[in-house]
Amino acid sequence: MMAEVRSQLITSRLLVLQSKRLMLNSVQRRLDETGSASLHAQIAELRRATDAAQHEYRACVLNWGTADNSDYWLIAYGRLIEMGTALCNKLRETSLQLPVSERYEVSADVKMLEDIVASWTGMLRSAMTKAVA
Repeated sequence: MMAEVRSQLITSRLLVLQSKRLMLNSVQRRLDETGSASLHAQIAELRRATDAAQHEYRACVLNWGTADNSDYWLIAYGRLIEMGTALCNKLRETSLQLPVSERYEVSADVKMLEDIVASWTGMLRSAMTKAVA
């Protein structure tokens, strides 16, 4: 029973996400056809709602999904890549405030982290290939 509930939670989040994407695409198409400037605010709001729905879906898959599902691994690797990239950027920005002697150490750490993120990206591509096959 619990597995069914988990699956239903994930499916409901996915349906919400798909609905938001469809609404966004519809309004975007209307904007492209009519050029109506009044649609820009609606598109911006729908983008925010779509981003939020995407975040909710990913969080739901990570919280309630199982490792047996290929979507789980796609989302997990995606999250790792996002967090690793954000950390690299933050380290780079912060390193500018450090003394020159410490910048070298931080730049070596950033390079190592970039290599790890590149490895995760390769794993994500591999998982995507398996999911499609």
